[in-house]
Amino acid sequence: MKAAFITRFGPPEVLQIQEIPIPTPKDNEVLVKVKAIGLNFADVMARLGVYPSIPDPPFVPGIEFSGTVRSVGNNVRGIKKGERVWAFSKQGAYAEYVAVPADSIVPVPPKMSLEIAAATGVTYLTAYHGLVTLANIKQKEKLLLHAAAGGVGIAAIQIAKHLGVEVFATASNREKLELARTQGAHHTINYSEDDFEEFVRKTTDGYGVDVVMDSVGGRVMKKSWKLLAPMGRYVLYGFASVTGKTRLKRLKMLQEGLAVPFLYPPTLVSKNVGFFGFNLYFLTDRRKYLKSAISKILTWYEKGIIHPYIGARYSFDQIAEAQAFLQSRQSVGKVVVTL
Repeated sequence: MKAAFITRFGPPEVLQIQEIPIPTPKDNEVLVKVKAIGLNFADVMARLGVYPSIPDPPFVPGIEFSGTVRSVGNNVRGIKKGERVWAFSKQGAYAEYVAVPADSIVPVPPKMSLEIAAATGVTYLTAYHGLVTLANIKQKEKLLLHAAAGGVGIAAIQIAKHLGVEVFATASNREKLELARTQGAHHTINYSEDDFEEFVRKTTDGYGVDVVMDSVGGRVMKKSWKLLAPMGRYVLYGFASVTGKTRLKRLKMLQEGLAVPFLYPPTLVSKNVGFFGFNLYFLTDRRKYLKSAISKILTWYEKGIIHPYIGARYSFDQIAEAQAFLQSRQSVGKVVVTL
């Protein structure tokens, strides 16, 4: 079978496709024939060697895929060959066949395509975990959402719309902002032309926002932090500001790191605000929680509440190009690789 290996940490071209044997599922594992791979920024960070606990190269990256069950190992119950499934893995998804623990897969609803399944899992889990589980966002609250036209951004807008939340969405160009509007954002700000801090303060008569969802960090976080109203919650789930178009920028990493506001605990207390940080990659072992959350998300899909948006499709042979496109931050919606 074909599998894409990170041969060393670095730019997209370090991803190399190689032929390796099809794995045999171990006890309590399921072998899945992959149909679609959902690309995530975590894949880019793994390729750059940023995350702790990332394997040493060479290794097969990828945390999300969908496909059909090829075979099952011993002690697996209730999962049949040919069943359509989605899985959240701790690396290894960039391959034609993947063996994963049986309790890490979720059945795909009959009316959902496998491509849409690969575009749903991680993005909607990220938005759900940040907005619902951590921020406990409520009807009529105000949300400042950065990178609003990305996969997580679109998921967050749709969830916020369902919950009756007022959304302030930022993006880098008019096309992305128009997409955010079509998904349900109430206010859109082009951060390359306008000051989003000034816009939010003026529009809310100085109130600010109740929740910030931020995957950028750095100077964006510095300005956004000041917009939190009393009882506000800041959710940081990425630090995209430190990556260039192909690799990490060390000087930019330093500059953006120094721009992050100093979170002094007594100040949090006196201002009545809270800070949450998370990385879904390090929650892969919380399978009971994740399966409960994805079950709710899939129910929303079946009811027509959410509509996953695939912005770009690539073939497996183009997987390095797909990662480069995602890292360029020019993508909208979800980037999916099909086999």
